[in-house]
Amino acid sequence: MKISTYLIGLLLCASFSANAQSPSTALPSAETSRAEAPSVQNSAGIWLYTINKNDSFELIYQKYLNKRTNILALSEYNQHKLTKKLKPGQVISIPVEMLKRTPTPAQVIVVYGDVLATTLSSNQRKINKGDSLTQGDTVQTGKNSLAKLLFADSSVIEIQSNSSLSIVDSFKYAGKETYVTNVKLTRGRTSVAANPNHAVGNTMQVATPSAIAAVRGTQFRVGADGDIALQETLEGQVAFSASGQEILLAKGYGSLAEKDKAPLPPIVLPSAPDVSAFPKLMESIPVVFNLAPQQDAAAWVSQLALDAEFTQNVNEQVIQTTSLSFADLADGQYYLKLRAQDSHGLQGSDAVHAFSVKVRAPEPVLELLEPQDSEVIPLAPTELSWKPMPNANNYIVQIARDKDFANIVYERHASFNKLTINQSFGAGEFYWRVAVLIHGKPQKFSKMRKFSR
Repeated sequence: MKISTYLIGLLLCASFSANAQSPSTALPSAETSRAEAPSVQNSAGIWLYTINKNDSFELIYQKYLNKRTNILALSEYNQHKLTKKLKPGQVISIPVEMLKRTPTPAQVIVVYGDVLATTLSSNQRKINKGDSLTQGDTVQTGKNSLAKLLFADSSVIEIQSNSSLSIVDSFKYAGKETYVTNVKLTRGRTSVAANPNHAVGNTMQVATPSAIAAVRGTQFRVGADGDIALQETLEGQVAFSASGQEILLAKGYGSLAEKDKAPLPPIVLPSAPDVSAFPKLMESIPVVFNLAPQQDAAAWVSQLALDAEFTQNVNEQVIQTTSLSFADLADGQYYLKLRAQDSHGLQGSDAVHAFSVKVRAPEPVLELLEPQDSEVIPLAPTELSWKPMPNANNYIVQIARDKDFANIVYERHASFNKLTINQSFGAGEFYWRVAVLIHGKPQKFSKMRKFSR
């Protein structure tokens, strides 16, 4: 079963939790009661709010609730009559759907290549580093292009080449100070580092049609090809579910699920390719790396970039042979990211190799000018000329009756790129050539020419 390495279609729910305080432990101390008491959270869907001095349902509404009708709903939810005064230190539960939402834009921190943003009103623009993206914006990347978005909770989504990702929601709950990020990936591939600070209550959801991955870790990759979804866990643990069944995928494991079918049991991801023997200096084009065969690899996925962060990609390949080749690379420093892909399409850990290209300039070729090849010239004088060579002060000129220059009839040193021969060495066909002299020794001879006289 072959999976495209550039398509994704998963529903990702990134929900992070921590040990929350219960209402009995949330009461403020004598010191904290003098100021506004802190509030705590016990789940992603509930905010435990500690009542401060002079608090009322009306004041809570003004600060935190998204509509006035939630005053009554909140009192009923907590079984606390509106006519009954709230007491400092008392803890009430506020469902997050009652809280105000403050939009939080995403910032473009990396952009490379052909990257466009389209708004809900279909206005399209090229995006640049530092731009802000808001709810309804769609980012599209072209070939060998990339964009990285930084969200308010420090989550980073990398949108890889030939992808399209829309920001559905990006906001902060009032008071609770937790962030919600919902995006939709319609095509391509993305890599996510979600909630790196492990803040309680932050959620991230990446929506696609085929499955659900509930993230307990922070680094993962997802992909899809039509009705097939796959999941690869790089750090932490991921709950991968489809068709009502869920499996846990620890670091180094992956799985795939077809639409309306349960996911396969956890599969060990391929090991990272061994790049330790790869040369660090390449002096010829094309640049070729010979990969070591891997039993767990059906193919290899490569990225070539100009920087170690892989934000300036110049080439992407999927190969099924052990020979990886790059043509037309200019001299300079390069970074190669390589990972193995198994028969299911699951990709393993990255191996990274830094190398430089320094192709030696071809040695200049001495070119003969006059006489032209096979030209008939007078018996005397014989005028010979050739293109001057850089930094050459001495040349050697040879004339022979045979192509192998076994029967040389004339040989002379010259300080310039021309020579006049007044002596006659007979009539017939002759062959001539010139070489640069360095320390009295001839270097590579020019191509020979023939003349007759």
